[in-house]
Amino acid sequence: MCVYMTRQCNDLFRDYEFNRLPIGKQASDDTKRMVVVTMRRVLGKYVTNPDERPLTIFAKQKNGLSLPEHYAKNYSANDVRIARSIFSKGWIRFYEKQGVDVSLFSDWVNMQVACNKVKRFYADERERMAIERVCGALKDTDVELYKAYALAYGLGLRSSEIQRAKYGDFWETAENKVIRIWSPKGVDDGQIDGMGYQDRPCDPAWWNEIMSFKTSDDDLIVQVQEDRITREFPKMLRELCGITARQPVHRLRKYAGHRIMKAHDDNPYIAKEVLGHSSVELTTRVYVGMPTIKMGVIPQNN
Repeated sequence: MCVYMTRQCNDLFRDYEFNRLPIGKQASDDTKRMVVVTMRRVLGKYVTNPDERPLTIFAKQKNGLSLPEHYAKNYSANDVRIARSIFSKGWIRFYEKQGVDVSLFSDWVNMQVACNKVKRFYADERERMAIERVCGALKDTDVELYKAYALAYGLGLRSSEIQRAKYGDFWETAENKVIRIWSPKGVDDGQIDGMGYQDRPCDPAWWNEIMSFKTSDDDLIVQVQEDRITREFPKMLRELCGITARQPVHRLRKYAGHRIMKAHDDNPYIAKEVLGHSSVELTTRVYVGMPTIKMGVIPQNN
């Protein structure tokens, strides 16, 4: 009997979150947290306190179906796709070397998951006006959340990217204002000291707006506790702007992509570069290279 078999799901989650595979691309800390949170959500449909359950829970069935099959059929296939990242080939080898009976995870490893279609973004004019009115006013009342708004709505950054962004990540070329996004996932445009990075062209008006707050290169742009960005800001967007999307801050990022496309004759290639998509399919067409970004306009709160 494997010693590891007496341990709980939380032990597996910690192994996944706090270790790195010896080779191959590495998931970022934010991605790993998302995977574990999603797995807890999936298991939570079937048991209470999933962290305290033995690893045998992964081999359980519900109504004649494996847990991932039942969840995908009745709730969300995409949740299963995300959650089972914890059982990728590299991690299965990692667990096996520690004496885990990896056959417990076979249902998750072998299941063919049909991903839900990516929902097309539709801009809502009333929602957009509420966002600009409410968030624009933050410049006078809560400058840190205003900067978070500017990074998401103006430059299209993800919540995790907002938390890491520093003034020193902003630079210029002859044609563009640029932000360098750092990621431990791997190499995009290059790699420095083991960290991959991606250079994204920016709307010059919003780039200038953010740099108007600059203190020093090493300072974080948004200097607040994480929960203000991950909890307080989304709550404000829901309550005061009427955003009903599951991820309100990500909704701001989508408005950035929409605005860039409309400013450039519905050219999805430019939005791909600004948003840092890994494939052009995410922006519906194909593009290569870094375009010159036209000057935008910062909404004024009257």
